[in-house]
This record gives sequence, C-alpha cells and structure tokens, in this order.
Amino acid sequence: MRNIGKITALAASVTMIGSVALPAITASAATTGKTINWSEVAALPTMDPAKSTDTVSADAIGATGLPLVQFGKGNKLENEAAKSYEKSSDGLTYTFHLRSGLKWENGEALTAKDFVYGWQRSIDPKTASEYAYLLDSVKNAQAIQDGDKQPTDLGIEAVDDHTLKVTLESPSSYFLQEITMPVFFPQNEKFVKEQGSKYGTSAKTYLSAGPYKLKGWSGSNNKYSYVKNDKYFDAKKVKTNKIAVQTIKDQNTGYNLYQGKKLDFTPLSPDQVKASKNKSGYKEIKTGATQALQMNQEKVPEFKNTKIRQAISYAINRQTLSDKIVTGSAIPATTYTPKGLVKNPNNNKDFATDAEVKGAIKFDKKKAANLFKEGLKEEGKSDLSVQLLTDDDDTSKRVAQFLQEQLEQNLKGMDVSIKTVPKKQRLKLSTDGDFQMLNFGWLADYPDASSFLDLYKSDASYNYGKWQNADYDATLENAEGKNANDKKAQYDDFKKAEQILEKEAGVAPLYYRSTASLLNPKVKGVIANPTGAPFNFKYAVKK
Repeated sequence: MRNIGKITALAASVTMIGSVALPAITASAATTGKTINWSEVAALPTMDPAKSTDTVSADAIGATGLPLVQFGKGNKLENEAAKSYEKSSDGLTYTFHLRSGLKWENGEALTAKDFVYGWQRSIDPKTASEYAYLLDSVKNAQAIQDGDKQPTDLGIEAVDDHTLKVTLESPSSYFLQEITMPVFFPQNEKFVKEQGSKYGTSAKTYLSAGPYKLKGWSGSNNKYSYVKNDKYFDAKKVKTNKIAVQTIKDQNTGYNLYQGKKLDFTPLSPDQVKASKNKSGYKEIKTGATQALQMNQEKVPEFKNTKIRQAISYAINRQTLSDKIVTGSAIPATTYTPKGLVKNPNNNKDFATDAEVKGAIKFDKKKAANLFKEGLKEEGKSDLSVQLLTDDDDTSKRVAQFLQEQLEQNLKGMDVSIKTVPKKQRLKLSTDGDFQMLNFGWLADYPDASSFLDLYKSDASYNYGKWQNADYDATLENAEGKNANDKKAQYDDFKKAEQILEKEAGVAPLYYRSTASLLNPKVKGVIANPTGAPFNFKYAVKK
C-alpha cells in the first residue's frame, strides 16, 4: 500500500513464525476536519461483503467494515480487529486474538463468532460469492464449494469471543494479504438473517463496524456518505466526520465540479491530463491492475481457435491506446500480471519482466492478418461478427471504440459492435457469461501473481471466456499445492503459467492501469492502495 503522495509499487510481504503483534498505528490528534467531497466513476452495486467484486463497493466496504488486518500507512499490514496473531511452525494454523470491546454500529458486540459466520456465509454455495475462491487456502473450502462438505466444516473456529483459530489446507504465503478483502470481513448473523435477500442492498440493510457508517444510499441513488462511526474501536484517529460520495461517470462533469471546488477528487480524461499536469493537485496513482479483452468461447466457438485469439491480440496497438486514449493512466501491457506487483525471490527481478514471452503480446498488423485468415479458414469461415461489452464511463467507452476500430481495420472480415451498459449491469452480464467479447479490468486482491493467474483456471468463476488449458491448470495446482511452502519453486510455477497464458492468448492484455487524477492539496492522509480497495479513508482529513 502507498500514500497518494509517495508511490510504492510492492506491498509488504509478511512471513513470520510464532507470536506476532501487528504494527501499532501512530497516535494523532482527534481534531475533526471538514467534509471531504469524493467521486466514484460507477454506481455502488452492493454492500454485501460476500458479493463485492468491484472497486466501488470495495472502497465503501473498506471504509465501513472491520477486517482482521488491513494495508495501511507505509505499505504495511496494520492491526484492525486483531491485536495480534500466532502462526504455527508448519504454516497451517493461525490464531488471531481480537481486541476487547469491538462493536457493531447498532451497539452489539462484535466477536470471533461474527468472523466465523462471515467466512461460512461467503463460502456457502447458496450465497454464490464470486470471491469464494479466495478462501481456497482454508481447510475444506474447496470441498464445500464442490458440495461435498457443509459450510460449518470450514477450517475456522471461535475458540472464545476474542480468539479465532484458522486452519489452512496447505501453507499459503499470501494468506494475511488475502484476509484484507471484504469476503473475509465479519458479518452479524442475526442482522443478516433479518434482512434476508435485502442484506447489503441499501444503507439501512447494512451494518458497519469500521471507521465510518454508510448513510443515504437507497440501493440505486448516486449520492451517499461515509459518516464517522463513534462505535469504531479506533474512532479517536478518525478526523473526518463526513465523506460525501457521488457517482460521476462523465469526466467533464467531475473536472468542472473540482474546478468549482465542489469536489475534492476526480479522475481525469486524456485532455484533462494535459491541462492539469502542472497543477498542485495532479496525481498519477499507480495500481496493481491490468485492463484486458476476454473472448467468450461459449458464445463464439471461433474463439476456441488459438490463431484467432492471437490475431485479435496482435491487431491492437497498445502504445497508441495508452498514449492517445487513456493518456496519463496507462502503460502498454506485455504480460497479464502487471509490473510492480511481485518479485523473483531468487534475484529480486520484477515478475512481469521476468515472465514476459518476447513478442507474444505486441502490435503486429501483418501477423494478426495472417493468423486471422488461417484461423477463419480452419473454422470454415470467411468473416466474424462479434459484440464487445463495456462499462458506460468515459474511459471504458473510449477504449471500446478504439478496440472496435483496430480490430475492424487490421483484421479483414472482422465486424465489431459495442454494447455499453452501467457497471452494475456489466458485472451481472459478465458473471452470467452473457457476452461475446468483454473489456475487462482486474485489480489485484493481494500482491501475488496468483491474484491474476487464478482467474483463468478452467473452473474459476472469473474465467468468463471459458478458456481452458490442462497444463496451465496443473502448473497452478503445483504452485498452490506441493510447492506452496517453497517460494522459489512456486515462483517458477507461476512464471510458467503466465507464459502459457501469454502464448495461448487465453486473454488479450491491453494496458497496466493507473489513475490520473486531481486531489485537493488540502486533503491529507488518504491512502491509495495498489491492490484490493483503491482507497483507505481512515486517516483522511481536509484542512
């Protein structure tokens, strides 16, 4: 994690044995700052921690929820609900010791049982959590997802109200980073069951335990607030009474509101980047994220042809896309796993640079045309018409139009139409597999290559395009099974899997994402995360 003013690409790695007290948070004055006016580019889709799949809900749940640990200042894991933990010498058991006096916003005690229920509900197939796979390292998680065991068999136990014991299936080098994600947050069983299917669909049907409470969200409106939660155990360090959030999809609107001092934060369009680079509030916030093109083999059988997938990838000029379409917010991708996320334990070399298959992900108009022609001939086709699904924010629309132009110009016989929908609808269409091509972005959940590579396992819930490769699956199984406790061997497995994905064009990476933005210089203490929720507002204050 990194502060907005100081970029640090790689999140801290935690591999400790024995009893460990997580880093203490530096005390600060309890003064209250002015209201911060924040913007999001898409509507808030859900406040259900088990069903959060996007950055907007991750921001909101991060601001209002209470994880065991979280990424905080200086890119370090900070203690939240847990005051300390113990890790067994074999790496299979974690025992977390919770703080005394934790409370939900309604005044009820928050105990270890709330974590047990939250994790069990998240893994329960009936909940249909797309992020359930993040719990795979926990004992019996996969068997529960397969229907062979019950959610109550998950390897998590409340020893008492303040002690939580977690048993893993096999050692996991990134377990502590994973549990910063909403799917691992506690849930109040009584409240959740009272709300039923409405849980997390509005402010009234959600229960906070974190720095802020959610107010003013009906489930469909575009304005809501994070209001300081006096029941939060560390409330004295929360300096801001209110963060007013509004959905602003149009970047011109956001820019004008910022100029009029009605917004404190807004992302920028390419033209706005040029006009803002010399302003004091200009920030380029780098993230562990990749934008890519998924090709749905179930809807378009021709996408099963490797040559056609490769042709589509070769037909895209990523340098032009980055320089002209998403100026200030992109670096051309040469791998799927982004740069700056993880390093080789043998020589400290960046994984993306180390795993890059030279020439596999690049613009090559001639190669694209030849492969497309050969692929269509093998499929008995002379042309191919497909629809590209994308979000309705400005950047997504510009990217989709560019992709349409590139594919139609560089692949003879290719016709591309565009379907533009709100993000909430796009998420559902993606999950349902109801698309042909998809403009798809992924932000790392935790700083490890597996956060990207696991998406394309044959049975992965986020493998929307249904690409399959037996060697790829077996390589990741080794990485997360027999080699899970051997960092060097695991790294080699991840490198091999990345290279299979690149060569086979299982997905077409486009660019590594960042956010070019304006942030009011009077706003201090907002932490921008390279993985997981984009922002941590706990320490935010407006002078």
